[in-house]
Amino acid sequence: MRMNTLGEAAVRAAKDILKRCDSCTICTKECPLLKERGMPHELARDALVGRLDPAMPFLCSLCGLCSVACPRKADPSGFMRLLRAEYIASGAYPLEPFAAYLENETRLLSRNHTFLAAPPGARRGFLPGCGLSGSRPETAWKTYEMLDATEPTAFLLACCSRPSDNAGLHSVAAGRVRGLVDRIAALGLEEVLTPCPGCREMLRSVEPPFAVNTVYEALAPEADEREQDPDKESLDIAVQDSCLWRLDKAVHRAVRDLVWGSGHAVSEMNHAWYRTTCCGAGGRADLAGSPLPESWRAQRLEEAGERPIATACTGCARTLGASHPTVHVLDLYLGADPLHPPVLLQGRRAHAARLELKRRARRHFRKLLQDA
Repeated sequence: MRMNTLGEAAVRAAKDILKRCDSCTICTKECPLLKERGMPHELARDALVGRLDPAMPFLCSLCGLCSVACPRKADPSGFMRLLRAEYIASGAYPLEPFAAYLENETRLLSRNHTFLAAPPGARRGFLPGCGLSGSRPETAWKTYEMLDATEPTAFLLACCSRPSDNAGLHSVAAGRVRGLVDRIAALGLEEVLTPCPGCREMLRSVEPPFAVNTVYEALAPEADEREQDPDKESLDIAVQDSCLWRLDKAVHRAVRDLVWGSGHAVSEMNHAWYRTTCCGAGGRADLAGSPLPESWRAQRLEEAGERPIATACTGCARTLGASHPTVHVLDLYLGADPLHPPVLLQGRRAHAARLELKRRARRHFRKLLQDA
C-alpha cells in the first residue's frame, strides 16, 4: 500500500476546510459519519499529514448536507469526493469493493445497451438513465411518448458513467461522459431531458453544447391542467428529494407539481428540499462496508411515518421501497397506486428489460423511417 499523500486539488480543499471550520458542530448534528469520525477540520488535518484512514471517504454518502449546513461555507462533502480519487489513484484504497458495480457500468456502456436516435426536426432528447430504463422500462417509454407527443423528441438510451465517478475514477468517468456528449451533440439537439439526478450531474460536469434539464420541469406545466378523478382517494405523500439537486428549487417544485398533478397532496418530511438527507444509497457507501446507510434509510422512513413516499430517484425508490411503500414520481404521475407501487426490476431482469426497451425504441424509429 502506498502512502496516502494528496495532490494539489485535495491539498487546497483541506486547507480551505482548516480555514473555515470553527468546530461549531452544526454539520455533526446532521451527519452520523462526522459524529462518529470527527470534525471536518480534524479530518482535513489528518489527511494532510497522511494519517487519515483511506476508507473514510468511501464511508461517506457524498450527499452534501454537511456542506449546505456549514455557516462558514466549508465543503467537507466535496473534500471526501476528492479524497476518493486520491486514494484510488495512489493505491491507498482498493477498487475491489466496487468491482461488480463497475462491471455493470461496462455492460451498460456496451453497444447492446446503447441506442440514440432522433426523429426529423427534433430539438430535444430524452435520456431515461440506466436506473429507470432497467427498473421501470414501461415508465421510461411512456414518459418518452408524453414528451414526443408535444414535440419531436430523440430517444437516448445510454450510460452516463456515474458508477466510475462514485468509485473515484473521475478522469475515466469524464472521458466516457464526454464521448456520450459528443454523440448527443452530433444529433443536433439543443436540450436533453432526464429523470435521473446522476445523469444530469454527469452531463453538466463536462459543459455540453446543449442544455441539460429534468423531465419533471418539462412535464410540470401540464400537471395543474390535468383532469382529476373525483372518486380517486387523495393521499398525503412524503417526498424524498435527491441529494444531487438539493439546491435546485425549480426541480423540487416540479417534482411536487407532478405529485399534485397525480391527484395526491404533498406532505413534507422534516428534512426536505435543500435539507434532504440520504436514502442510504448515496455514494455507494454500502459497498465499502459502511454500517451508516442503514441509519440514513431508517431516518427517512421514521420521518415518512405512515405516509407513502414519492421520489424522482430510482436509487432512493429501490432503497426505501424495500420496506416501505415508495413510488417513482413518474409512475405516480402515470397513475400508479402509491400504497402498492410497481415492482422495480433488478439484476438480470433489469438487464433484460433494458435490452427490450432498446428493441422497442428501434422498432419505433424504424417505423418512422418507413412512414416518412
